[in-house]
Amino acid sequence: MKLYKYLAIALVATMFTSCGDDEPSSSFTRDFNMVFPQLEAGHKSISKIERNYTNGASSTVNVDYDGDKLKSIKVVNRDKNGSKTNEETIYFDYKNGAIVCDRSIQDKTYAFEVNALGAITKLTDVSTSQVVGAFNYNALNQVESATSKSSTASASTTYKWTSAGNVSQWVERKDGNVDSVAYVYSSAAIANRGGLDITGNQAFTLTSLVCSVMRNAGLFGATNALLPSAIKKDIDYDKSESTGKQELKNYDITYTLDAEGYVKSYTTTESPRYTVTFTYR
Repeated sequence: MKLYKYLAIALVATMFTSCGDDEPSSSFTRDFNMVFPQLEAGHKSISKIERNYTNGASSTVNVDYDGDKLKSIKVVNRDKNGSKTNEETIYFDYKNGAIVCDRSIQDKTYAFEVNALGAITKLTDVSTSQVVGAFNYNALNQVESATSKSSTASASTTYKWTSAGNVSQWVERKDGNVDSVAYVYSSAAIANRGGLDITGNQAFTLTSLVCSVMRNAGLFGATNALLPSAIKKDIDYDKSESTGKQELKNYDITYTLDAEGYVKSYTTTESPRYTVTFTYR
């Protein structure tokens, strides 16, 4: 990526040093005091995620770190024919509190704020000064509500957490429409030892896989204590007609673990089915 492209839209202040000529630079500067999340014992940082659908589509995520700090996330999406549909690289500038999005569609830079535990509380589009994301956390640093805004729509999401530290449901309200995912935990639920994002979690401003890596890094607060055995989403109209109330479809999740109990991959029964594979540092 050419340097003049980023100077022209005035995004980030300092030159990133370790990813070569492709890393962006810009004139955005401010005094920022970053608080880094303190991750739980046994946490494992993700270095790669591969999501493969049975119809042939795929997404690949490669993650780079500066020591223990998340530095960049590169995402490549391909359709069922193997053709690239989108590519983006997200850079984290902790000196100035900025997230720089180098996208094939449209570049963006977001200034962010964090709470005392290092979780992001606000995202602001640097080019427009518009707040595009705001996040509220409880005393356990679990995200309880979020609002997001784009040039065409705004949305609000609320989370329900159990006393055991697990998300039971999130509900999004957007322009009069409601979207929801509920989580099912079996009696033999697997401990979330690596601090992974749960399946079907809501994406905020950034894409779902980028948010998944950021959650693993603690930037969106606490992660689930356990891994769900199924998710419920999408209205099941056949059951709704018979029961007289809205029913959500059930999608099972199966996991493969390594010898230490960390998740190597999971597969869902959503349509099209897909498998997500993890590589750790």
